[in-house]
Amino acid sequence: MFAACSICRAQQLLGTSGLMNVPTAEMYASGTFKGGASLVQKELLSDRFNYNTGIYYIDFTPFSFMEITFRETLLKTRKGDKTGFYQQDRSTTLRLRPLKEKEGRWFPSVVLGVNDIYSDHGASNYAAVYGVVTKNLLLGKVGTLDVTAGFAKAFDEGDAYDGVLGGVRFTPAAVKNASVMAEYDTRGFNIGASVLLFKHLNLMCFTREFTGVCAGISYQYTIRY
Repeated sequence: MFAACSICRAQQLLGTSGLMNVPTAEMYASGTFKGGASLVQKELLSDRFNYNTGIYYIDFTPFSFMEITFRETLLKTRKGDKTGFYQQDRSTTLRLRPLKEKEGRWFPSVVLGVNDIYSDHGASNYAAVYGVVTKNLLLGKVGTLDVTAGFAKAFDEGDAYDGVLGGVRFTPAAVKNASVMAEYDTRGFNIGASVLLFKHLNLMCFTREFTGVCAGISYQYTIRY
Protein backbone atom coordinates (compact mmCIF):
# COMPACT_ATOMS: atom_id res chain seq x y z
CA MET A 1 0.00 0.00 0.00
CA PHE A 2 2.77 2.43 0.87
CA ALA A 3 5.32 1.51 -1.81
CA ALA A 4 4.88 4.70 -3.82
CA CYS A 5 5.06 6.88 -0.73
CA SER A 6 8.26 5.28 0.56
CA ILE A 7 9.94 5.65 -2.81
CA CYS A 8 9.18 9.32 -3.36
CA ARG A 9 8.61 11.63 -0.44
CA ALA A 10 8.59 15.20 -1.64
CA GLN A 11 11.31 17.38 -0.22
CA GLN A 12 9.96 20.05 2.09
CA LEU A 13 11.29 23.58 1.51
CA LEU A 14 13.08 23.76 4.87
CA GLY A 15 14.66 20.33 4.47
CA THR A 16 12.33 18.21 6.60
CA SER A 17 10.08 15.41 5.35
CA GLY A 18 6.95 16.93 3.89
CA LEU A 19 5.08 18.18 0.87
CA MET A 20 6.47 21.49 -0.39
CA ASN A 21 6.23 24.04 2.40
CA VAL A 22 4.08 21.86 4.68
CA PRO A 23 5.47 19.14 6.99
CA THR A 24 3.88 15.70 6.95
CA ALA A 25 3.76 12.89 9.51
CA GLU A 26 5.99 10.70 7.32
CA MET A 27 9.66 10.06 7.97
CA TYR A 28 12.54 8.48 6.11
CA ALA A 29 14.01 5.12 7.13
CA SER A 30 16.35 5.02 10.12
CA GLY A 31 19.87 6.06 9.15
CA THR A 32 18.85 8.35 6.29
CA PHE A 33 20.96 11.44 5.61
CA LYS A 34 19.73 14.18 3.27
CA GLY A 35 21.43 17.35 2.13
CA GLY A 36 20.10 19.96 -0.25
CA ALA A 37 19.30 23.51 -1.20
CA SER A 38 16.15 25.46 -2.07
CA LEU A 39 15.44 28.59 -4.09
CA VAL A 40 12.71 30.42 -2.19
CA GLN A 41 10.35 33.13 -3.42
CA LYS A 42 9.75 35.84 -0.82
CA GLU A 43 6.04 35.05 -0.43
CA LEU A 44 6.95 31.71 1.19
CA LEU A 45 8.82 33.34 4.08
CA SER A 46 7.88 35.82 6.79
CA ASP A 47 6.81 39.40 6.21
CA ARG A 48 10.35 40.49 7.07
CA PHE A 49 11.61 39.14 3.73
CA ASN A 50 11.07 41.47 0.77
CA TYR A 51 13.41 39.55 -1.52
CA ASN A 52 13.85 36.03 -2.89
CA THR A 53 16.51 33.99 -1.14
CA GLY A 54 18.03 30.54 -0.74
CA ILE A 55 18.21 27.84 1.93
CA TYR A 56 20.67 24.98 2.31
CA TYR A 57 20.40 22.21 4.86
CA ILE A 58 21.33 18.79 6.18
CA ASP A 59 18.74 16.37 7.58
CA PHE A 60 19.22 13.17 9.58
CA THR A 61 16.77 10.50 10.70
CA PRO A 62 18.62 8.56 13.44
CA PHE A 63 15.54 6.53 14.35
CA SER A 64 12.26 5.83 12.59
CA PHE A 65 10.50 8.12 15.09
CA MET A 66 12.97 11.05 15.13
CA GLU A 67 14.19 13.55 12.54
CA ILE A 68 16.65 16.45 12.98
CA THR A 69 17.29 19.25 10.46
CA PHE A 70 19.92 22.00 10.42
CA ARG A 71 19.57 24.80 7.86
CA GLU A 72 20.93 28.18 6.86
CA THR A 73 18.85 30.91 5.21
CA LEU A 74 20.71 33.51 3.14
CA LEU A 75 20.12 37.07 4.37
CA LYS A 76 20.58 40.14 2.20
CA THR A 77 22.53 42.87 4.03
CA ARG A 78 24.71 45.85 3.23
CA LYS A 79 28.49 45.67 3.24
CA GLY A 80 29.98 49.07 2.61
CA ASP A 81 28.22 50.48 -0.43
CA LYS A 82 27.13 47.06 -1.69
CA THR A 83 24.07 44.91 -0.93
CA GLY A 84 24.32 41.14 -1.07
CA PHE A 85 23.84 37.84 0.75
CA TYR A 86 26.55 38.46 3.32
CA GLN A 87 24.82 36.89 6.34
CA GLN A 88 22.94 33.69 7.13
CA ASP A 89 20.25 32.75 9.64
CA ARG A 90 20.89 29.42 11.37
CA SER A 91 17.79 27.35 12.11
CA THR A 92 16.88 23.85 13.36
CA THR A 93 13.91 21.50 13.45
CA LEU A 94 13.23 18.51 15.71
CA ARG A 95 10.42 16.11 14.78
CA LEU A 96 9.07 13.15 16.78
CA ARG A 97 6.55 10.56 15.57
CA PRO A 98 4.60 9.00 18.48
CA LEU A 99 2.25 7.10 16.15
CA LYS A 100 3.14 5.37 12.88
CA GLU A 101 0.53 4.40 10.34
CA LYS A 102 0.21 0.67 9.76
CA GLU A 103 -0.89 -0.96 6.53
CA GLY A 104 -4.50 -2.08 6.54
CA ARG A 105 -5.51 0.18 9.43
CA TRP A 106 -7.26 3.53 9.46
CA PHE A 107 -5.08 5.18 12.08
CA PRO A 108 -2.88 7.91 10.56
CA SER A 109 0.73 8.73 11.33
CA VAL A 110 1.18 11.55 13.85
CA VAL A 111 4.20 13.86 14.15
CA LEU A 112 4.97 16.63 16.63
CA GLY A 113 7.61 19.16 15.60
CA VAL A 114 9.34 22.32 16.74
CA ASN A 115 11.34 24.86 14.77
CA ASP A 116 14.09 26.72 16.65
CA ILE A 117 13.22 25.85 20.21
CA TYR A 118 16.52 27.28 21.47
CA SER A 119 16.88 30.30 19.17
CA ASP A 120 17.46 33.76 20.58
CA HIS A 121 14.26 35.73 21.13
CA GLY A 122 13.13 37.33 17.90
CA ALA A 123 15.97 35.78 15.89
CA SER A 124 14.04 33.14 13.91
CA ASN A 125 11.40 33.58 11.24
CA TYR A 126 10.40 29.92 11.49
CA ALA A 127 9.94 29.58 15.27
CA ALA A 128 6.82 27.46 15.80
CA VAL A 129 5.52 24.23 17.28
CA TYR A 130 3.22 22.06 15.20
CA GLY A 131 1.34 18.79 15.00
CA VAL A 132 0.42 16.97 11.79
CA VAL A 133 -1.38 13.77 10.81
CA THR A 134 -0.94 11.94 7.50
CA LYS A 135 -3.01 9.17 5.97
CA ASN A 136 -2.05 7.21 2.84
CA LEU A 137 -4.92 6.02 0.64
CA LEU A 138 -4.53 3.40 -2.08
CA LEU A 139 -6.59 4.31 -5.15
CA GLY A 140 -6.68 0.87 -6.73
CA LYS A 141 -4.37 0.60 -9.72
CA VAL A 142 -4.41 4.38 -10.25
CA GLY A 143 -1.93 5.33 -7.56
CA THR A 144 -1.61 6.56 -3.99
CA LEU A 145 -3.09 9.68 -2.38
CA ASP A 146 -1.45 11.03 0.79
CA VAL A 147 -3.56 13.43 2.86
CA THR A 148 -2.03 15.68 5.56
CA ALA A 149 -3.64 18.09 8.03
CA GLY A 150 -2.21 19.97 10.98
CA PHE A 151 -1.81 23.13 13.01
CA ALA A 152 1.20 25.34 13.76
CA LYS A 153 1.58 27.86 16.58
CA ALA A 154 4.30 30.48 16.26
CA PHE A 155 6.33 31.65 19.26
CA ASP A 156 8.84 34.45 19.91
CA GLU A 157 8.62 36.50 16.69
CA GLY A 158 8.22 33.60 14.28
CA ASP A 159 5.64 34.34 11.60
CA ALA A 160 6.38 31.96 8.71
CA TYR A 161 4.01 29.28 10.11
CA ASP A 162 1.01 30.10 12.28
CA GLY A 163 -2.40 28.45 11.90
CA VAL A 164 -4.07 25.62 10.01
CA LEU A 165 -2.05 23.80 7.34
CA GLY A 166 -2.52 20.78 5.12
CA GLY A 167 -2.25 19.29 1.67
CA VAL A 168 -2.38 16.29 -0.63
CA ARG A 169 0.10 14.39 -2.76
CA PHE A 170 -0.76 12.04 -5.61
CA THR A 171 1.73 9.42 -6.80
CA PRO A 172 0.61 7.55 -9.94
CA ALA A 173 1.11 3.79 -9.96
CA ALA A 174 2.66 3.98 -13.42
CA VAL A 175 5.35 6.48 -12.32
CA LYS A 176 6.12 5.71 -8.68
CA ASN A 177 9.13 8.04 -8.48
CA ALA A 178 7.10 11.19 -9.32
CA SER A 179 4.34 13.08 -7.49
CA VAL A 180 2.11 16.13 -7.87
CA MET A 181 1.10 18.14 -4.79
CA ALA A 182 -1.18 20.89 -3.55
CA GLU A 183 -1.12 22.48 -0.08
CA TYR A 184 -2.05 25.36 2.18
CA ASP A 185 0.89 26.39 4.41
CA THR A 186 -0.93 28.87 6.79
CA ARG A 187 -0.03 31.81 4.50
CA GLY A 188 -1.19 30.74 1.04
CA PHE A 189 -1.70 27.95 -1.50
CA ASN A 190 1.08 26.12 -3.36
CA ILE A 191 1.02 23.65 -6.22
CA GLY A 192 3.92 21.71 -7.69
CA ALA A 193 5.64 18.42 -8.48
CA SER A 194 8.65 16.36 -7.46
CA VAL A 195 10.66 13.44 -8.84
CA LEU A 196 13.23 11.03 -7.41
CA LEU A 197 16.07 10.16 -9.81
CA PHE A 198 18.61 7.33 -9.49
CA LYS A 199 17.08 6.41 -6.07
CA HIS A 200 18.91 9.28 -4.35
CA LEU A 201 18.42 12.62 -6.13
CA ASN A 202 15.26 14.61 -5.34
CA LEU A 203 14.07 17.45 -7.58
CA MET A 204 11.14 19.72 -6.72
CA CYS A 205 9.45 22.74 -8.28
CA PHE A 206 6.34 24.64 -7.22
CA THR A 207 4.66 28.02 -7.18
CA ARG A 208 2.85 30.14 -4.61
CA GLU A 209 -0.41 31.06 -6.33
CA PHE A 210 1.46 31.61 -9.63
CA THR A 211 3.29 34.67 -8.25
CA GLY A 212 6.76 33.13 -8.53
CA VAL A 213 8.71 29.89 -8.59
CA CYS A 214 10.39 27.84 -5.85
CA ALA A 215 12.74 24.94 -6.59
CA GLY A 216 14.75 22.45 -4.59
CA ILE A 217 17.37 19.77 -5.05
CA SER A 218 18.59 17.25 -2.48
CA TYR A 219 20.56 14.03 -2.21
CA GLN A 220 19.59 11.30 0.21
CA TYR A 221 21.33 8.14 1.35
CA THR A 222 20.36 5.53 3.94
CA ILE A 223 22.93 3.74 6.08
CA ARG A 224 21.53 0.37 7.12
CA TYR A 225 21.98 -0.44 10.81
